[in-house]
Amino acid sequence: MRKKTRFAALGAAAILGSLFSMNAFADNAPVTISWAVFETDNFTADYYQHIIDTFEADHPNIKIEKILMAGDSRPQFLKTMLSAGNMPDINIDPVDLADIEGVYAEVPEELLSKYEDSYIVTNNGSKNMIPAYTALRSQVYYNKQQFADAGITKTPETWDEFLETCEKLTEAGFTPLMGVGAADSWATSFGYWSGVANAEIEAVYPDFNQQVLAGEVSWTDPVIENTLLKWQDLINAGYYHKGSMSFSYTQASAEFLSGSAAMFMDGAWTATTIDSSEEYKDQFGAFMMPTPTGAKSYCTMPGYWAVSETCENKEAAFTFCEYVLGGNEDLYRYYLQADGVYSVTKEPVTYEMGTLQTEFRNNYDGMDVVPEITKVVGDYKLPSGFEDYTWKSLQNVFTGADVMSELESWDTEFARMLAG
Repeated sequence: MRKKTRFAALGAAAILGSLFSMNAFADNAPVTISWAVFETDNFTADYYQHIIDTFEADHPNIKIEKILMAGDSRPQFLKTMLSAGNMPDINIDPVDLADIEGVYAEVPEELLSKYEDSYIVTNNGSKNMIPAYTALRSQVYYNKQQFADAGITKTPETWDEFLETCEKLTEAGFTPLMGVGAADSWATSFGYWSGVANAEIEAVYPDFNQQVLAGEVSWTDPVIENTLLKWQDLINAGYYHKGSMSFSYTQASAEFLSGSAAMFMDGAWTATTIDSSEEYKDQFGAFMMPTPTGAKSYCTMPGYWAVSETCENKEAAFTFCEYVLGGNEDLYRYYLQADGVYSVTKEPVTYEMGTLQTEFRNNYDGMDVVPEITKVVGDYKLPSGFEDYTWKSLQNVFTGADVMSELESWDTEFARMLAG
C-alpha cells in the first residue's frame, strides 16, 4: 500500500462559509463570468470542468466560461487581451499586470481577511490580488534503478558529489540529466535557477530584489555569473540529454519518466504526477540539488487570482473566487492537490500526500525558506516582462552563449524596463 501523509498546507487554510450567499443571484437573470486558465499534465480540461460544474451546481445563475491562455507566456497573453479590450473577468497568474493601475479590481476586505496576512500584497496602493496557494519549487528527481545500476548508493549532498554522480552515470551508459527547450523557454532554466542560482544569490544578498531595484547590485554580479558558469560546466561536460533543446516540457517529462535520463530538476508538481501513476510511482526519488558554494535554502512561489476592473459582474466574479479558493473546502482541497501546492488560508486545508510528494516536502526540513527572486510580488516585484527576457537569455546560455554578455544584456533590459 502506498504510504500517505496528511500535511497542513504551508501558510494555512480553509475558509469557513461563503463570502457571498449562494442565493445572491437566485432571483436575477443568469450572468456569465469568463475565467482565464492554463492547462498542464495536472491542470487538465477535465480538472477545470469539475471545478466549474461543482460551482455552477451551487450557483445556477452564474455561468463560468473557460478561456485557455495560449502561447509560451501567460503574462503576454493577458497583455494582448488587455490591449484588445477583451480582458477575461477572472485571471489566474495575474502578477505581471497587477501593478498597472486600473487593470484589476480591489479585493473586498471581507474576502482578504480569510487568508494569511503574509500572502496579502499591495500593488501601488491597491490590494487587487486574491491569494490562491503557495508552491514548492525545484528539486532533483532521480531514477532509482539507474542509480543502483551505476553503483550509486546515496544521493549527492555536495557539488563535488553531484559531479561524481554524473560521472558514474555516464560511465554506466546512462544520460545524467534531462533538459528542456523548444518553445518552453521557462523550463530550460527553471530547475537550475530556482534550485541553485536563487539559493546562491540569496545567500549573499538576502535583500536582492530591493537592492537590484535600487541599483545597489547588478545582474552582472560575480555571484550570478559564477553560478551560471557552473551550469554551463554541466552542459559542456555532456551531462544533459543531447535532444534537450528539441523537447517541449511535456516531451522532456515523458522522456525522463521512460528512462532517457537519470535525473530531472523539476518542481513539486511532478511528485504529484508520479505518485498518481501506477506505472511510475515506485521508480523515482527526490533530493535537494547541491549548490557550488554549499548555500542551503529553498524558495516558494505564491499563486494569485484577480478580477478584472472591466468585469461587469464583479460580485459574481468574487463569489466564484471565494468558493473555489476555500469557501468550498473539498473543492479547494481538490484544486490544491492536483498540482501539489498548499493552502494560504487562515485555517489549514490538508490533503493526503503520496510517498514521493512526502519525500519532496521532507527534504526541506531544517532549511530556510527565501523568496524566489523573479516571483516576488508587491513593492519589490521585478518589471513586467523581465522574467520572460531572462528565460530566453538563459536558453542562449544553455546553447553556449557567453554568460557575461548575456548578463550585461539583462542590465540593459532591466534599466530600459525600469525607465518605463
